[in-house]
Amino acid sequence: MVEQRATVVAHRLWKRLGLAFLVMAAGLGMSGLGLTADFYQHEIAGFSPELESILAPVHLLIFGGIGLTGLGFLLGAVSLRQEGYTPLRMWTA
Repeated sequence: MVEQRATVVAHRLWKRLGLAFLVMAAGLGMSGLGLTADFYQHEIAGFSPELESILAPVHLLIFGGIGLTGLGFLLGAVSLRQEGYTPLRMWTA
């Protein structure tokens, strides 16, 4: 009976963490796409003040992806906390 409860808890936890992993994957993909585009632009155009601006579209894509990845991490931390997992409990379990 204990195994069945553990399976239900694990299933519920993975279902909650799925959203966090999806958000993190989207953020990492977005950052990777931005880094690839930035590298491509620098190889084609070389050094240009317009490309070096923080508000350049590829840089916004990179920073937005980093922010999205951080949001996914926080969603995962909140999901674990709601299930009763704390850092100390996870280390000692």
